[in-house]
Amino acid sequence: MHEMKERSVNYFNGIIMPLIRERHSHLLDEMSFQIIGSVGLGNDDELSDVEACIHLPDKIWKERGGYLQIDLDKCLLETNLWTQPCSIICVHPLSWLFGRKGEQMFADGVVPWAEIEFESLFECYTGNVIWHDPHDRYGRLRRMIAPDKMPEILWKKALLDKISSFVCDGMQEIHRCVDRKHYLDAYIPLGDAVKALLEIGFMVCRQYYPFRKHLSWAFNRLSSPVSDLKSSFDLLSSATDWQERLSIMETIYNFYKDYIIANNLLPELDFNRVDLVEMPLHDREFNIARSVLDNPNSRAEQAALMEKVLKAGFTREAARWVEWWELV
Repeated sequence: MHEMKERSVNYFNGIIMPLIRERHSHLLDEMSFQIIGSVGLGNDDELSDVEACIHLPDKIWKERGGYLQIDLDKCLLETNLWTQPCSIICVHPLSWLFGRKGEQMFADGVVPWAEIEFESLFECYTGNVIWHDPHDRYGRLRRMIAPDKMPEILWKKALLDKISSFVCDGMQEIHRCVDRKHYLDAYIPLGDAVKALLEIGFMVCRQYYPFRKHLSWAFNRLSSPVSDLKSSFDLLSSATDWQERLSIMETIYNFYKDYIIANNLLPELDFNRVDLVEMPLHDREFNIARSVLDNPNSRAEQAALMEKVLKAGFTREAARWVEWWELV
């Protein structure tokens, strides 16, 4: 678990909270206050800004929130320990809580998992420091979105999509660019591939991953053996040759593949048919896995369809078009 730096703790305890108590004490019982971003994570440096957020019931926010916001802005201008641009302690209505989903989640007890990005889940569950929350609003949100509360099938679908992104949008595109000697273009999918590889590490650990600027920092805090890949990522960041980069990424991917298979995290995907060297058309394999996740009988149904296709005189390669046009 991360901890805020001592100077950050002292700043909010010694400057911001006394200001609120002195000038806006009537809001203390109703407000929820959290520290976000690098200051909350405790990895801020001389280039960091400070970000925090106060939530108030909508009626109180409309009546008094503006005065609090003006005082906080003035205080930051006079006392800020971090870089001034982008530094803010914002005052929001409760209806904006958790991407405008918080109040509805409290009301019906349902988490709209499919509508929430992993980065937002990390920020709310792990990244933000709860500074003042007498009504336990942030605490209730955290308990609702705990990783073990996310349905297993959604973890599998998210992991499948991330592997697909690494293979198809990353490695396949890098190979094409390098083979054509389009080296500048190759850096674009390289970034996508590295980001996906880091994010897969969190997903196989059943943890949410942060926004990209905190990815490597948070990755190093994962449990072993996944965090042991740090040395491979360090080699990747210093590699200067494209074949070396591709080889290192393949090594990392193969570790994940073996880990996923050994722990039965995604049995719906046939990894034997996803080859990073020969680079066959992978989309079909990922689509098959998605179909199995949605319908466990999908493989049997596809096998029966293939039998019909072959009996009708079509080739195996033509099967997807036969199915598309419903020719059998």
